Amino acid sequence: MNYLTLLALATSAAAAAAQKHATPSLWLAGDSTTALHDTSEGVQGWGVVIGQYLQGITMQNLAVSGTSARTYAREGYFYNLVQQVVKGDYVVIEFGHNDGGVDAELAEYPRADLSGESLTDSQTVTLANGTVEVVMNSLFDQVTEGMVDQVLAKGATPIISSTTPDNPYNSSTITINAELATQFVKYAADAAADAAAAKGVPYVDHFNAVMSLYAKLGPTVVNSYYPNDHTHTNIAGATKVAWTFINGLKCAAADGVLATYVKSTWEGAGARCSHP
Repeated sequence: MNYLTLLALATSAAAAAAQKHATPSLWLAGDSTTALHDTSEGVQGWGVVIGQYLQGITMQNLAVSGTSARTYAREGYFYNLVQQVVKGDYVVIEFGHNDGGVDAELAEYPRADLSGESLTDSQTVTLANGTVEVVMNSLFDQVTEGMVDQVLAKGATPIISSTTPDNPYNSSTITINAELATQFVKYAADAAADAAAAKGVPYVDHFNAVMSLYAKLGPTVVNSYYPNDHTHTNIAGATKVAWTFINGLKCAAADGVLATYVKSTWEGAGARCSHP
């Protein structure tokens, strides 16, 4: 079953909006940078620690390591999430780290987007399990916007969040790595902003909020947050990344979402608000 079919099923499920709960839930849809990790891995997702900055809302972290927007939909994770969402809930949608790839690998690397600018181009691929899938240009945007539609249909509030950056420091002698601008994570961050604008829903510029903080902290501190690779943070880094998400809620594009639930004692990280 492909991602388009599952999003269609999610639409049907969303049409039957469940009764509003006394305490709303904040659902997180994302990849390993958000997800729960075993302590033996030495890394942790920001979604695990964000609850310390919130009150009066129940955390539901359904992020899944290794997923892209495409596979999170295709493998039924979003279908499972949206079936549990009720009126008054909030759903954060943040993908991008696993969505890049090259066209020749769309079957072998079945998480990737199709490159190119045309909105009509597509490529039909057969996955290893025999599933035939039509992968379209701007797939990342389309799947993200499709998820937004399902959340809205449940009477809940979608929040599109740009993906967190990889560690922007190459070494102790280089500042912010300009190569980030050419990576898919940067494209995904920009695409998330476009999707939020297209749908008129709250947007958190998580990418630039983290980049702003990292520029202030410098390479020694930031490198200490990445014990295994350039993508996954340890618990200290995850706490900072969660901190920047909360701070990003202060920006105008977030439209005041979740303000009621943010603890008054938290200290902001100086988010870069790209949409004043």
